Amino acid sequence: MKKIFSILLIAMIGASVFAAKFKNGQTVYVSKNGTITETEKSSSKTVSDISKGDKGIVIESTSKRVNVKFADLGVSGWIDSSDLSKKKVLKESVTTSVDNIALAGKGKASATVKEEKKEEEKKAETAEVKAETVSDKAEVPAEKAAN
Repeated sequence: MKKIFSILLIAMIGASVFAAKFKNGQTVYVSKNGTITETEKSSSKTVSDISKGDKGIVIESTSKRVNVKFADLGVSGWIDSSDLSKKKVLKESVTTSVDNIALAGKGKASATVKEEKKEEEKKAETAEVKAETVSDKAEVPAEKAAN
């Protein structure tokens, strides 16, 4: 009796290890850019390119490969199960500049900073023009005094 129980236990554990990771009808998302193929073999003909974040429905799955229908793309094909996620994946990664990261805590966007820099430059130019005008006026009497 113990032998039968042990064999059944090993069989159940083995079946769960090799069971498909994804279930038919399940919504999945592509976790990295890649391709889908016509058959389960990864060496078979490429059907289409797919992108990170593309949404599909599982048609069939094995322990390593999954047949997925991508309704939005109008294609279906096989993909490695490691390239799929059950959780929604963002299509595009967000990029930003170092300036925006540094200013994030200050509550300022880079556009605001650029506007502030332009205003400061205008003020500096205005101050320079006023200083030149004052110095020109100061030089005129000295020239008249020389004559």
